[in-house]
Amino acid sequence: MSLLRDFKADRLIARLLDPGARAGSGEEHKQLVSRLKRLGDTGIRKLIQALGRSGREESARISDLLGQLLDDRTLPLFSEALTDANHLLASRVSQIMVSRATFDPNRLVDLLGHPQVARAALMEVLEAHKERLDLPVLLRQTYSLEATERNALFRLIGEVADESVIPELLSRISGKDPVVRRHIVRILSRFRTPEVRETLEGLLKDPDKGVRQAALAGLSSQESMDARTLCGMLRDRDLLVQEQAVDAIVRLDAPDTMTHLVPLLHDESEHVRRAAVEVLNSIGTSGAIKELLESVKDADWWVRARSADALARIGGPRVVKAVVDLIRDEDEFIRRSAIEILNSTRDEQSLSHLIDALEDSDWWVRERAVDALANIGNKAAVPALVRMLKRDQKAAPTVLRALAKLGDERVIHAVLEQLRKSDVPVQMEALHTLGALAGSENAGKIGDAILRYTAKAAPEIREAAEEVCDRLRAKYSTAASLGSGKQESADEAMALSMLQSPSDSGVRQALPAGGPVLDVAALSTGDMLGDRYRYVRRVGRGAFGTVLLVEDVIIAETVILKILHAQMAADEEMIRRFVQEMRLSRKITHENVIRIYDFLNIQGLLAISMEYFPSRTLAAYLEGSEPLALQTAIRYARDIASGMAAAHETGVVHRDLKPGNVLINNRGLVKIVDFGVAAARAAGDQQLTRTGVLIGTPKYMAPEQVLGKPVDARADIYALGVLMYEMLAGTLPYTGEDQMAIMYQHVQGNARPVNEINPDVPRTLGAVVARLMALSPDDRYQSMDEVRRALTGFLD
Repeated sequence: MSLLRDFKADRLIARLLDPGARAGSGEEHKQLVSRLKRLGDTGIRKLIQALGRSGREESARISDLLGQLLDDRTLPLFSEALTDANHLLASRVSQIMVSRATFDPNRLVDLLGHPQVARAALMEVLEAHKERLDLPVLLRQTYSLEATERNALFRLIGEVADESVIPELLSRISGKDPVVRRHIVRILSRFRTPEVRETLEGLLKDPDKGVRQAALAGLSSQESMDARTLCGMLRDRDLLVQEQAVDAIVRLDAPDTMTHLVPLLHDESEHVRRAAVEVLNSIGTSGAIKELLESVKDADWWVRARSADALARIGGPRVVKAVVDLIRDEDEFIRRSAIEILNSTRDEQSLSHLIDALEDSDWWVRERAVDALANIGNKAAVPALVRMLKRDQKAAPTVLRALAKLGDERVIHAVLEQLRKSDVPVQMEALHTLGALAGSENAGKIGDAILRYTAKAAPEIREAAEEVCDRLRAKYSTAASLGSGKQESADEAMALSMLQSPSDSGVRQALPAGGPVLDVAALSTGDMLGDRYRYVRRVGRGAFGTVLLVEDVIIAETVILKILHAQMAADEEMIRRFVQEMRLSRKITHENVIRIYDFLNIQGLLAISMEYFPSRTLAAYLEGSEPLALQTAIRYARDIASGMAAAHETGVVHRDLKPGNVLINNRGLVKIVDFGVAAARAAGDQQLTRTGVLIGTPKYMAPEQVLGKPVDARADIYALGVLMYEMLAGTLPYTGEDQMAIMYQHVQGNARPVNEINPDVPRTLGAVVARLMALSPDDRYQSMDEVRRALTGFLD
């Protein structure tokens, strides 16, 4: 029977394709087509097979004939051809289906999931009949498709969707597949109905960043977002979403934008602060910057500091230009804020404006303008600074330091004249400036002049003058000095100069030298330290200093004072370490590091003022022998790594990272404190220590630290590994009867794997801890940023 059917089909096809038969009456042709249809699938299959191997002229006749045979009943045969390995056949069949509307295109949707289907050809057919497609059917199919087909189908849906499909789209917006939801959001964004807008606004908090991005893009395209909502998106945890929000805010350029940027400028996250300043760099004006500064005028010290830091450290050309215009503002607070910002930006375009600010009526503005000019380093400021030196004696120490930094020999005579003053701090600063200005060609003359100008000065000035001359002689092999003082390195001289006149850039004296020395032990609540700090209570006492909680009555804020023990003050090395803590720690601005404010001389005692952070030490959390919760330990370690990464970026290695130096408040915020034994990497790793004074804590010391080898940031990475071990295991990796026994174990490195002690610790996390504690620095993670990224992967 099949042979007979095949024979009949072949004869009918031959007659239908014969040019002569086709030229016959239309009625005859229709009858032949009808007879071929009655033979069922056989004839159509033969035609389709012939189409795949025919030439151009013949394929046109076959295509025309197949088009007449295409309907819902024969559609499966055509669909089958779209999965054929012969791509030419699939392409020709798709062209037939594109040109005919005699079938239901929705029946082709399931083919999208077929592994052998010619997808480009199929999508071309669906595109041709998109107006007749059932969108719910298409939406259901999207969940089973690969990414490429899914994207193509959603593009098609987007082209034909109208408001009637909104309910269907909304019903699927809460589905589990985030990719599908992103596509749905993009389609919904075309419609400006209240329900769509409400849905998109709700999706700005979606856990999937792609959905948040799509929702933000949709709302922005509709121009239906307000500045408050957009500014809120700058706090998004994904940087791409932040960037998208920045672009949207800039495009919106709403009048109330600055109001909503204020809290972002002092946000705990630096990424948020950076995003806010990026907006300012696009739409900020002098008036806008002033508005921002005025808005934080009455805020607490931390808010003001955060805002100024953000504008100064992150600000770009537009911010600098706007701030420059504020130096002449009538409001003293605005002028002070502007100067502080320019002091950090070090931008040449502010040079002339800073020189003008040397005439300001406010002493703070004048002196910080001096510091800013010194930081810029342009000698064009020297003449103005010399004029200020002659007329403003109170600012003389600040101006002298600036002149030393600028290094212009033309000012030597003006500096020498300062040695004739009766003001000891000014004379001391002049000596240090002259030492800095001396070079190989003029060191002898400067030395002789110093001795002449100080011949009748007070004993301490004459002694200081001889020390400066001794350093010049040692450095330049000149006979300029008649004395025989101690030779000091440049770093030591700088440290001593800070002690003798501790009012370096950003550092103020609470009281002038002299008078009775403060007795810390005799303090009672309410007692004043100098004329600025009211004593509250003693917080603690360490090897180098006493920690006090005080109220800064000038700014009405609670701060911490760390006061160097009186017995230590006689030890130059201990003093240098104390100074070093302030100088290095002030460079670090990060939410996970305690903020250092000033270096002070309070009634004869040296002190550092710093951020007050109500908290407990990590050591207090580890007092029991039980491990911390896994996620808690990882999060603490991650935050420590983040703070230490910021420290390492400034060239600071902590060297004494331990639980007692990690503070945690009741919200889980972590801050690192006490960089007192830190050393700048650029300083060649010279340890400020004497025999018997150990730098670091044995329980947490890296092997190279124990052995006295050069130490870099990887020693802190090792210490963090020990901290993680202790948090996860509830015990230290190495214990012993004395410090030497513990240090020996660190050098041997045979700690039991932490995941063996605590089975709840995944083996992969145990491997991270082991790598942190590797004996060789080269085998550890090489940066705290690398550590942070590794730990982030373990957080839920």
